Amino acid sequence: MARAVIGFREHSGWAVMVAVGGDARAPKVILRERVDLLDDPELPAQAYHAAAGRDLDEAAALIAAVERSARAAARDVLAAAVAELDGHEVEAVALGLDRGGLPEDLAKVLANHMSLHAGEGELYREALAEAAGDHGLRTVRQDFRALGTAAAPVLGADARDRVASWRREIGPPWARDHKDAALAAWLALAG
Repeated sequence: MARAVIGFREHSGWAVMVAVGGDARAPKVILRERVDLLDDPELPAQAYHAAAGRDLDEAAALIAAVERSARAAARDVLAAAVAELDGHEVEAVALGLDRGGLPEDLAKVLANHMSLHAGEGELYREALAEAAGDHGLRTVRQDFRALGTAAAPVLGADARDRVASWRREIGPPWARDHKDAALAAWLALAG
């Protein structure tokens, strides 16, 4: 059975998902989608932004509801992807790296605009990581800002160029999110 890794480039309420598989020396893109990471369209994708300005109990309840919805959606997305990749042994999920530093105190998070963004990124990454664990998949975290540097010693100095060239084979869309998700997945496949 061919090996595969699913890479995600997450955003608030959605992600680009790219699976690569086969030989780690010359992998192929075997799945590419934009996926929703909320199963309730009534909830705000930017939970922390929506919670800012509310009283703390109401803010915490809203964020918790979005977290539950994101976890359910992430489980469904991964279940569908693993089913679609039938014939491949899906080994891992590649995600962005949490940068840490998010205050434990919700009031402090809600009072700082950068923390609102950090909280939302963490919310969706953690939903995907939990879903990966639920499916028995390991999670590999990558710093997308340094992905090319991390990939070079493992995949070769031309790894980013090779990923960019896959557009000729698979066609559009093949934007930065797709390339980042694919490169992170390829690096996990090779590791």
